[in-house]
Amino acid sequence: MSGWTIAVLLALLGRAFGAEAADDGDEGKRQRLERRAERRLDRTQLAELKWRAAVDAITPAEPRTLKQADRAEQGLITDRARASELSRRLDAWDAPAAEVRLLYATNRKRGNKAGERVGYRARDADRVEYGVVTIEIPERHPVGNLDRGLRIVEVEPLTTEQFSIALYQQLQDAGPRAEVLTWVHGYNNSFDYAARRLGQVSHDLDRPVVPVLFAWPSHGETWFALFKYTYDENAAARSSSALADTLDELLASTQGAPVHVVAHSMGSRVLSDAILDLQYQQRQERRFDEIVLAAPDVDAAVFERRYLRPLSEASHRISVYCAADDRALQLSRSVHGGYDRLGSCRDQAIGWLDDAGVEVIDASRLYVDVLEHDKLADSPRLLNDLGLLLDGESAGASSRGLEQREHLYVLPP
Repeated sequence: MSGWTIAVLLALLGRAFGAEAADDGDEGKRQRLERRAERRLDRTQLAELKWRAAVDAITPAEPRTLKQADRAEQGLITDRARASELSRRLDAWDAPAAEVRLLYATNRKRGNKAGERVGYRARDADRVEYGVVTIEIPERHPVGNLDRGLRIVEVEPLTTEQFSIALYQQLQDAGPRAEVLTWVHGYNNSFDYAARRLGQVSHDLDRPVVPVLFAWPSHGETWFALFKYTYDENAAARSSSALADTLDELLASTQGAPVHVVAHSMGSRVLSDAILDLQYQQRQERRFDEIVLAAPDVDAAVFERRYLRPLSEASHRISVYCAADDRALQLSRSVHGGYDRLGSCRDQAIGWLDDAGVEVIDASRLYVDVLEHDKLADSPRLLNDLGLLLDGESAGASSRGLEQREHLYVLPP
């Protein structure tokens, strides 16, 4: 056997053993993750027992028992969040890569540089531009994670007619239970970030949705973003007519398929004003199936006096996800002179919503990150709840596992 042949064989054997070692290493990582998940689950179960015991021991005459129960609850929330992170990484271990094609409508100006893919700036245009974005979901993508590997592959502008055809085709491809999920992003979102977020949400919902993004010209992803807040408020106010045109197009092009609208944060203002525009111009052909306001950065009194009735007439159901620990809304309340935001979960902000037929879900006992403003998109528990909501399940249904308390429904810790 020649020296060259021996060298080739040795190289092939080296590759084989190297691959086997890599596999062993990969399997070892999985086993370590399993052990960590098991230990964390044990800790979570113990934390739940401690919390229940502390709750049972509460005596109104002894304030310290209330503090002990509160500390036990915070410990349970922290342990459950860590256990969730490990379990979803484990659940996603064998998940393959995927692609999501989402349609978009935007009143942003195009701002791509020569040689780059199509991009959109934080300036408003004098018209609505439509298109389709292809999002790549990486392998081993955990539900609720906006992975770095989750990226935009292509952005393709479409004419209005092409948009309607693409919408019809995607509904056909999605099957007989297809539905449209329209997403209106919030403050400090670039076009790319909003598209990636909707790509993640629509993939993680794991249901036959056709995702449609409305991207208004928020400045997006800037340092010291608070100084851009006024800019975004103005951009939001200027975008309602563009969203009204988009919603009108969707209702006319969906062939009776359910149309849901989810608005996040400041996007709730854009949506509310767009509904007013549609009704003023008498353009709404049929009602939306669901309107969902996630962490709505809207003055609660303004919503009650100006927006509640139009939104109730425009949709079969309205749901609000709120959180008392939402630091972004706490800051917004401070910026706006102490006036309550609808998504703050304060009694003054939401106490009247139950009588108005609006279902409020309190996610204050759920930890996702320091800011706590993107809970709906970041949390597998809330994404699952959103799926049940879109199925038509009421907040009081046992399948959703919420606890009713006076005028709202609370997500258990």
